[in-house]
Amino acid sequence: MAASSLTALTLGLASVSAIAAEPIKMAVTNLADVLAVANVAKYVLERDLHQPVSFVQADIGIQYQSIARGDLDIMVGGWLPVAHAAYYAKYKNDMEDTGIIYSGAKNGWAVPDYIPENEVATIDDLNKPEVKSKLNATITGIEPGGGGLMLASNKALKDYDLNGYNLLASSEAGMLASVSRAYQSKSWIVATVWNPHWLWQKWKMRYLKDPKGTLGVDEQVHGFASKQFATKFPRSDVFFHHFKMTLADVESVELEGNTTNDWAEAAKKFVDAHPEKVKAWLAQ
Repeated sequence: MAASSLTALTLGLASVSAIAAEPIKMAVTNLADVLAVANVAKYVLERDLHQPVSFVQADIGIQYQSIARGDLDIMVGGWLPVAHAAYYAKYKNDMEDTGIIYSGAKNGWAVPDYIPENEVATIDDLNKPEVKSKLNATITGIEPGGGGLMLASNKALKDYDLNGYNLLASSEAGMLASVSRAYQSKSWIVATVWNPHWLWQKWKMRYLKDPKGTLGVDEQVHGFASKQFATKFPRSDVFFHHFKMTLADVESVELEGNTTNDWAEAAKKFVDAHPEKVKAWLAQ
């Protein structure tokens, strides 16, 4: 066989091999912060490392369980030290921590700024009869399996003796729609929210003070991989150990993704605008 033909065949096989490479099964939830980070990682892995990525939707508890079992390869939304503490304690010995992706994350309950702070400043204030009445004794939540926020919120109802309050399970979209309606009529609402999130750029809101610390402290968001990940995807494992974003980075992708409803394009736009970050992520 001629050298040129052999070279062409080799290149052809390499292309087929790249196309046929086993995809990374990355766990995601339908939450803005997870979608932002996951889509950024996917875009860089596929563009620069030619490593296909397949998203698998799963509740947070199922994500931890599946990573520990090796059924899924990696998740990029592990909140520590508080929000996911129970999941982490249960599965930490069967996972690999690829490192902190970003810091300064926070869970909490928030109200619109038009609600007077001298009436509602802390979670304790929700026990005031007039406040309870204006809120219809309701805390607007997200999906029960969306993360540790709803678990912590249920605990907060007990810790603060919020007897008679209903924690309304909804979804991120449902919670946001409720906040939007409240703003339009300037009605009172308490919502389960978090940073990073684009809502802080759209509406003026403030966290209620949480003196008991039930809803958590500043959190660090980790990547957690299966025990087999480094062996199956060695180059991608190096990438995830270098993969770092800031809170502002995540919120900028979130805002774009929410505005356009195209998370893949939002990630591409961010990555293409930050070659220096990509260089650091791809370092050997």
